Amino acid sequence: MTTSDGDSEEAPPKGTGPGLPPGLRVQGEVRVPTSKSIGQRLLACALLAEGETRFEALPNGKDVLHALRCAREGGARFPSDGKPDDLLATALIPRLGRGALIGAPPHPSEGQRPWTSFPVGESGTSARLFTAIAGLGRPVGSGAEVIPSGTLSKRRSPALFRALKSAGAGVEHDGLEDGWPALLTAAAPPERLELVQPGSSQEVSALLIALASHPGHRELRVVGTIPSEGYVGITISVLERFGVVVTRSSVHGGGPGGDATRFTIRGPLRAPTSPVRVEADASSAAVALAAGALSGGMPTVVRGVGLDSSQPDAAFPSLMTRLGCDMSLSSGEQLALSGAPSNGGSLDCGAVPDVAPVLAAVAGFLAERGEVLELTGLETLPGKESSRIDVLAGGLRAIGFDVDATDCSLKVLRRASRPTGPVTLDPEGDHRMAFAF
Repeated sequence: MTTSDGDSEEAPPKGTGPGLPPGLRVQGEVRVPTSKSIGQRLLACALLAEGETRFEALPNGKDVLHALRCAREGGARFPSDGKPDDLLATALIPRLGRGALIGAPPHPSEGQRPWTSFPVGESGTSARLFTAIAGLGRPVGSGAEVIPSGTLSKRRSPALFRALKSAGAGVEHDGLEDGWPALLTAAAPPERLELVQPGSSQEVSALLIALASHPGHRELRVVGTIPSEGYVGITISVLERFGVVVTRSSVHGGGPGGDATRFTIRGPLRAPTSPVRVEADASSAAVALAAGALSGGMPTVVRGVGLDSSQPDAAFPSLMTRLGCDMSLSSGEQLALSGAPSNGGSLDCGAVPDVAPVLAAVAGFLAERGEVLELTGLETLPGKESSRIDVLAGGLRAIGFDVDATDCSLKVLRRASRPTGPVTLDPEGDHRMAFAF
């Protein structure tokens, strides 16, 4: 990344925290972390797979570290038994993200495993993945507790828990009903399982991975709309690396809730023969590309993820072209953007809710220039780490914007005033709010 005069950016003084001083331009090639969404799915699959899974460029954020600990608690082991667990955070992931795990698939003849716990941290993705694994991806009768932290203890996943109960898994909640902490006793997976009116695409992903851990064909029927369905594509892409065949088809009038989506899964999971490299995170790339567009519009490039990615957020450059930017430098191997946003309109973020906070900042930029941008399809945002629509609207209003917000949309109208002094914007513990602010 370079400054406006082309020199390399210097680190901020110690103690000031990350930030961009006024007038700094983001341009050139920007490195972003690799995808924690892919990393968490990779580790869940590695736990359930036959053989040794090798990986590269695994990100070292807390969500992935918790997923790695969950895999170890579930029975996966390092190739060298002499490597102690306390090296999880200090020796395995920070070392260029390289490592390996030997899986512990649920063999029917194995018998019950000792009671274990899955410390999922504050990650909704890991919570749902390892909840499904606890219910359907362990030997019958084996028990596990899924333990949350932070705001995750206030979140729920009713459709997932209903599906697990219908499959015969034992479920007890030690907190909110249909939430975490949750204690589960594993059941044998049925040949057909139904998930009704999911509240998150992660519920679909979790059941796909759990069902894939068993040999043979199984069917997952999802009744109703799958929120942010594109994120299921990330899961299918990871499963395919493990030799699982997943087919998807539509079923009209597929249940009492209306149309359905049928997934046919043929397992089991087998470790890939070559290392799995985690690609750059597309939602982090969106933050970098937006920063470039809003701070001068010079070409900004993120390598390691491209237009061919299974990550839905790789569509961010194309969304920005609708606002006047140029993505001609993007390809199957990189995402790139140039030019500043120049026109408003309406963008449906239903397929890419994780980039909606970044687009809220873009909406503020446009409002300064007399253009109005409305973001729609935000139905899943209130149930995230924070109530994201409310937090975004509150932050924009605090710095003088007029905002119209509903439970599924956000429109930034104009800059009505400017603060006369410092303003504190509270991300409420939500990293994507911090990105936007």
